[in-house]
Amino acid sequence: MVVMLAIILLILSSTSCSRMLGQNNNKQQGQNEQQQQKKDLPSALTEMEKETDNMIQQIQKIRDQRAQMVRQQTSASQKHNGGNKSQQEQQKSNQRPQKQGQQKQGQQKQQKSQNQDVQQTQLTINWQDFEKRIKALNELWNSYEPQAKKDGAPDVLISQFEKQLNTLTSTIMARNEEETLVAANGLYQYYPQFFNLYRHKAPPEIKEIKYYLQEIVINAEAGKWEDAAALLENMEKAWQTAKSRMQKPDHELNERIDHAMQDFSQVVKQKDLQLVKIKGEILLKNVEKVK
Repeated sequence: MVVMLAIILLILSSTSCSRMLGQNNNKQQGQNEQQQQKKDLPSALTEMEKETDNMIQQIQKIRDQRAQMVRQQTSASQKHNGGNKSQQEQQKSNQRPQKQGQQKQGQQKQQKSQNQDVQQTQLTINWQDFEKRIKALNELWNSYEPQAKKDGAPDVLISQFEKQLNTLTSTIMARNEEETLVAANGLYQYYPQFFNLYRHKAPPEIKEIKYYLQEIVINAEAGKWEDAAALLENMEKAWQTAKSRMQKPDHELNERIDHAMQDFSQVVKQKDLQLVKIKGEILLKNVEKVK
């Protein structure tokens, strides 16, 4: 009797597993068929995404270079001050005037200050280039907007995107670096929703991860650590959704992203800006390899 009961349970279990496997296969097949029925990505949309991403990366590159220069200047200043102390101690012991050496030192300081001013001038946004880019972005949107409506983009999405595009245009014309960076990433958050209307290889949630990652870094740079940490859960959800939608997942790459995301989350919670930048860059590079 016990043996018969075990056999019956085994049969029922096997049947249940087969049904679940069949349902999963049917679901995956349905998603693939639905994907095949969609149109290819419009070139105007891909160009818009690239332009916006390029703006974000350009501003962040300049900000990183500027921060590096400040660190170098701080380090040099500390070494210089240490040297001055030694000089002063030596002067006291020798009790000899060193006017010639002081004059030379003053000239070197002046030259160094001038060089730093030139470098600081170079580390600014090329606003003329940005004005050309935002004009091109507005023209691309004008070209794509009618097609977006035909392809099923909700009115609220179109309205929100256009409002954010206007905000980005205004911040660029006002030449406000901080607000331009925030507005550009604010615009970037809408691209995954547009991309989801079309046939694609990499899940659109990959771009959603990029948005959250960039937004976390922006908040961290501004010292808004609570806002940065609050976005980690959303980024993790976007990644889990992306993995579930992959047609041919690269398991090795996905595992690297899992670990990179954990490392990034940890340093955000530790409120360490330099590590956030480093771990964020590693995570972004891995995410962008998803095809």
